[in-house]
Amino acid sequence: MLRSSFTGLETARRALFAQRMAIDVTGHNIANANTPGYRRQRAEMVATPPAPGPMQPGTGVKVATIERMRDHFVDMQIRHSRASLGRFEARNDCLEQLQEVFKEPSEIGLSAMMDRFWIAWQELSGGATDPGRRTAVVQEATTLASAFGLISRQLKEASDDIQVNIDSLVHSVNATAEGIARLNHEIVRGGVVGENVSDLMDQRDLLLDQLARDVNVTVVETPEGQINVSVGSRLLVSGVTAFKMDANGSFSGGRIQGLLEAKNEIIPAYQEKLNQLAQGLKDRVNAQHKAGVDMNGGAGLDFFTGTGAADLAVNDALKGDPNKIAASQSATGPGDGSNALAMAQLKDALAIGTPPTASFRDFYGSIITELGLATQESSRAADVYDGVLEQQQMRRDAVSGVSLDEELMQLVRYQAAYDAASRLVSVMDEMLDTLINRTGIVGR
Repeated sequence: MLRSSFTGLETARRALFAQRMAIDVTGHNIANANTPGYRRQRAEMVATPPAPGPMQPGTGVKVATIERMRDHFVDMQIRHSRASLGRFEARNDCLEQLQEVFKEPSEIGLSAMMDRFWIAWQELSGGATDPGRRTAVVQEATTLASAFGLISRQLKEASDDIQVNIDSLVHSVNATAEGIARLNHEIVRGGVVGENVSDLMDQRDLLLDQLARDVNVTVVETPEGQINVSVGSRLLVSGVTAFKMDANGSFSGGRIQGLLEAKNEIIPAYQEKLNQLAQGLKDRVNAQHKAGVDMNGGAGLDFFTGTGAADLAVNDALKGDPNKIAASQSATGPGDGSNALAMAQLKDALAIGTPPTASFRDFYGSIITELGLATQESSRAADVYDGVLEQQQMRRDAVSGVSLDEELMQLVRYQAAYDAASRLVSVMDEMLDTLINRTGIVGR
């Protein structure tokens, strides 16, 4: 079969179109070098099949597809790392907030206030008849009880604030899920009509990265290009349908899990220990106070009232009349400070636990130490996952990121090929001109 004289012109035309498309793709990469979530694209060229018949050369080149450069495995690792980082960052933020609540070490911390309370009793033991010293005991006790109540309220407020934050994040997760479902629809529609949907997929992956910060997600891609997203065992996005989650649902990883752990585990644990300390203080001080007598020789009353840290308070009867403080023991007379001394010695007595295993100072110190260690642990874990995420992001950028130097090199290659194809058109034009306009005029 004879080869058409115009075949070479068609080959040149295909080369021009292919190189021009490759240049356009390269320009698109350069334009989006700083676009968040953008994945580098590449025009995949393939040789077109040769004409039928023996010894026929090829017919040129075409762009088979515009490939979106990505590594699915790295993307999955990044999402898991973002979920772990979000969880420990949320825990760390809450633990640091708790450290601000306890205010240790400081002059306004509970430890310093307990010390001043015991000192007031110690001073009263040296002058049980001094009205000023009796008033000082009431004042220091009132301040201490108020500190317990303030910490308890601040823990409750921190828990309420966390719930508000959780509700906000759940709303954000639902909004992101709806965005992913809409992009699923657009991607399938674009694929059906033959559009390049790479940019839409970039937007969808960016939403997945944002979603992974809040919850740990599992992503499954369908042959049609859609993705299904699950949170734990619950489906969040199925094709073009987004399902709403609520704050009472089960969450795995991400900031929401970290906040839920803080609200349901961390804060209640410290609230319980604070109540245990307040209850132990009330019981031991009340027992010792009732073992003594006041200035009038009457039996000692309950010094503290309340059921825990939130409502711990000094007995109103003592506030109204400090002479009712039972600073003396019944055997020594109303003016003696022996019971006040016994009260001061409770500072170092084993008082917390059944049977008692720790003093007030040691028990409270263990609370603060545990809080500090938990904060350090969460901070270190967040730093570790932040470093892991940075390394994974570098691996992603090596595959998907836009390198301006590399794109400029590709641009030079495609431009040279385009110029050569243009020259081929000129050569074919000259050949056809010779064939059509000059053949048969030799010798005339």
